[in-house]
Amino acid sequence: MKFLSGKVAHQLDAKNRIRIPAKYKAAFPKGEVLYYVEYAPGCISVMPESVLSRKLASFDEVNPGDPQMMEAKRRIMSCIDEVAEDGQGRAQIPKSFRDYAGLVKDVVTVGMGDYVEIWAQDKFEQSVGGMSIQQANALAYKRNTEQER
Repeated sequence: MKFLSGKVAHQLDAKNRIRIPAKYKAAFPKGEVLYYVEYAPGCISVMPESVLSRKLASFDEVNPGDPQMMEAKRRIMSCIDEVAEDGQGRAQIPKSFRDYAGLVKDVVTVGMGDYVEIWAQDKFEQSVGGMSIQQANALAYKRNTEQER
């Protein structure tokens, strides 16, 4: 799978549908099912099945006798839905996902390495607007340095 990066501004249509931008869609594994996921606060993610499966692997061996882990698994699994595209490549975003991310009309799709995030444009600008690229690089460098220790 090709590395997903950058951002694309676009809009929901009157029926709450979007087209996943071509640059991202072409990078997803061909023929693989895509899923909407409530993954990070403030946005919805779109992940191919292989990426989602890898992220959910920790739940493979959850003991049904562990009520807290079962509750967490239930919560996470109930916030995943298949992306269903029509014949013209448009995908309706279910109301629960639109509500979760506050999507109304103007959206930004952001490449996040192996998946994409869909943000309400104003929320995206608020989310990243307070951090300079220098601050972001400093945080990433600090984290990488700590992991190497």
